[in-house]
Amino acid sequence: MSALPCRPPLTLCRPRYSSTWGRACWSVRPYLALVPAARALGLPSAAAIGAQALLVTGPLMIGILKVSSHRRPGEPTIALRRVPTVAATLGWATLMICAAAAAFVLTRPVAAWLERTVFWAWPDSWKPQLGTAGGYSDSALLWTAVLLLIGSVLIAPVVEEAYFRGYLLPRMPVRLGRPAPVAHAVLFALYHVWTLWLTPTRILAILPLIYITLRTRSVLPAMVAHVVLNLIDVVVIIVFIIRPG
Repeated sequence: MSALPCRPPLTLCRPRYSSTWGRACWSVRPYLALVPAARALGLPSAAAIGAQALLVTGPLMIGILKVSSHRRPGEPTIALRRVPTVAATLGWATLMICAAAAAFVLTRPVAAWLERTVFWAWPDSWKPQLGTAGGYSDSALLWTAVLLLIGSVLIAPVVEEAYFRGYLLPRMPVRLGRPAPVAHAVLFALYHVWTLWLTPTRILAILPLIYITLRTRSVLPAMVAHVVLNLIDVVVIIVFIIRPG
């Protein structure tokens, strides 16, 4: 098997990663601002995640990609854009989903320990909660599912994969060499600053996705896998709503 390429054979203008990290840190602000709004409407905090993707991070990342394409019209904004066959896309996506599921299961004790000891001061009201533990009406849960479906399932996976894997991944600093995919995984994990105790979990979950994306030179399998993984929360809410009794 040939070595996995760390970047396409193109000369790409690399973004400043200090500003990229700044945008990632900034992403927690709209979430924290939207949580009280969700509470005021009688919705659980997970609704704020869907609203954030719909109103803030989705448009922000699309805007960054558009600005980049206008500034460098001769350079492909999304470099990893091959179109695999449907069978290949679904096969690779299935592998990504299984790897991510294994990472979440295996690192659950670590995440619980980090949440309990390192991030103990993070308020419970700020933690993403689906509302299935009780205290919310079925209509509130349904609206939460709708927001998650639009923001976290339809928008976030497509936009985040286009931005992180299609745009940033091929532009990781050359000096990083072979560890570049690991650095990219850390960057993406830290982007989810509202659940930092899941950082080790996300790093392990995203690494197979990154290497497969580099291998296939396509963001499409990652988009499909991302959609399915984010859809789980919506399914959990819907199943809770239609539960007997």
